Amino acid sequence: MVSPPRRVVGRGAGLCAALVAALGAAGLGALTACGAGGALPPDGASTEVPEPARVTAPPSPATSSADAEVPRPLPANRGPGVHLTAGGALFRVWAPGATAAWVEGDFATARAPLRAEDGGFFAAEVAGVRVGARYRFVLAGSAGELARLDPYCRQRTEEKTTCLVTDPRAFAWRDRGFQRPKRQQQVVYELHVGSFAKDEARGHGTFATARARLAELAELGVNVVELMPVFDFGGGPGGWGYNPHLHFAPRASLGTAEELRALVDEAHARGIAVWLDAVVNHHDGWSGAPLRCFDGACPDGSAGVYYFGPGPYARTPWGPRPDFAAPTVRAMFLDATEMWLDEFHGDGFRWDSTSNVRAVDGQGTTPGGRELLVAQNELARARGATSTAEDLKGYAELTRPVARGGYGFDAQWDGFGYDVARVLEAPRDDDRDLGVLVRALTGSYEGDPFARVLFTETHDTVGNGGSRLPTRVDRANPEGHTARRRSMLGAALLFTTPGVPMLFMGQEGLATGGFADTPAPLAPPTATGRLVRAFYKDLIGLRRRIHAHPELAFEEHETARLVAERLAEDGFAVRTGVGRTGVVGVLETGRNGPTVAIRADMDALPIHEQTGLAFASTRAG
Repeated sequence: MVSPPRRVVGRGAGLCAALVAALGAAGLGALTACGAGGALPPDGASTEVPEPARVTAPPSPATSSADAEVPRPLPANRGPGVHLTAGGALFRVWAPGATAAWVEGDFATARAPLRAEDGGFFAAEVAGVRVGARYRFVLAGSAGELARLDPYCRQRTEEKTTCLVTDPRAFAWRDRGFQRPKRQQQVVYELHVGSFAKDEARGHGTFATARARLAELAELGVNVVELMPVFDFGGGPGGWGYNPHLHFAPRASLGTAEELRALVDEAHARGIAVWLDAVVNHHDGWSGAPLRCFDGACPDGSAGVYYFGPGPYARTPWGPRPDFAAPTVRAMFLDATEMWLDEFHGDGFRWDSTSNVRAVDGQGTTPGGRELLVAQNELARARGATSTAEDLKGYAELTRPVARGGYGFDAQWDGFGYDVARVLEAPRDDDRDLGVLVRALTGSYEGDPFARVLFTETHDTVGNGGSRLPTRVDRANPEGHTARRRSMLGAALLFTTPGVPMLFMGQEGLATGGFADTPAPLAPPTATGRLVRAFYKDLIGLRRRIHAHPELAFEEHETARLVAERLAEDGFAVRTGVGRTGVVGVLETGRNGPTVAIRADMDALPIHEQTGLAFASTRAG
């Protein structure tokens, strides 16, 4: 979804109150009700939500084991969606173009009418509704009657025509003692649920099959899993997920909301944080997507009330752009952010193509885009979560603190991988530009190298017509000596350069080939791949050993000699020497493996005091 980036290189009293303050500073006012989670009426209107209409219905037939539980009451003034109450459920939907609305589903009353409210909302409380009941909205307007899924649907049925009433608070979490890794300690693993671990009955991966393999990632040393999009998207069940439909319901083919919670809970039990790849810059371009022309109004060929009208902001290369400046649309995205952190105990985000939220492919500005990103980041920060941007425009303002006029991201995807791959792919030494490598290894954003997410493979570089790094080095023999060793050199650079390192699933086992639009299940590593995996494990261990000793962290300006001495105590083979450039770099390929020099503020040292560290893995390969 991205083109190769432009780079910038430099030298090496509560949640809601905080959110409201941030939005107020941005000139937006309070977009989300404190404790309510829904949008407030327009400026100047009353902040009281009208008492919803009440419709009585007898209990629906039992549809799940949770039905026997008595729902815990929630406030009656909640925002859009369905909310369990003491006697049933409150339904609310935003459809400003509708003249009437109903909710229908597993109720004795065929249709429960919803009462019109200010701001284009319709709501009613229906008695006797239980967890597991199916429902959908019906809207009346100029286009006639339209059956619609709830935009706040928490669980979509497999047939995709209805939603299920859920109780997000019913899950029994076990992760109270989990601690998220700090930024300089993070080792990220990008994971596509649909192809990571195949469910033989379904033919693709699921939350349950991914959960069963988390022990392997913990053993490798990974402490962050970044899930490619898992909330409802269009296309086949094993697709990438970058064509979003709904932001609150997991894709049903991958599993239920409870199974996603179980995946996160198991990850936390194994010391692994879970980030969500969140896509708000566009929605699926399919004309039948759930939010498209939602209330029947699509004037002048627009995509409807959730999207920008005709003009320069209306479309992206992948589908319509949501109207970030519309308060109710913006509130929906903030509610989804809060849901991932609270209802799923998520630990962070990778925001997709932020250059198409804040701007149009990085050019100019998009109304409401900056304000949305800042508000999402402030919401994550208040929860202690990590927020990263996939922008790839070399835009330092993204990772600048909000207090200094920035967007407040913790880190952003960097062009490191493109530069390193270009050097490693070159067939001859004479074709390699080591200046490119130096820039990649010494890059930072405004002096902070850890504001960079570093990689040598991602779904974008391996997919979109690309391929794995070993395949790019030698298509005829990607497991051969040349391809294997150069990809391992790339890994050595990745894990010894200041920044947040990220793997794309399978690269640790020398996966080859590409990543199709509907990827094949990830094959187990070959015998050679298993040896390479052991090498990756050593590298990750090296990285995490350094950060286990705060005095040795990259940003603490200690010399590499101290690093070498401590690692020698831990059983690593080391040698010291004078570095001529003062940068991290692969200097030679030793008999026992790649030789890597770890930079430690060498710019601050006299040249004769600059030292290097060689990590000599004993792994074959």
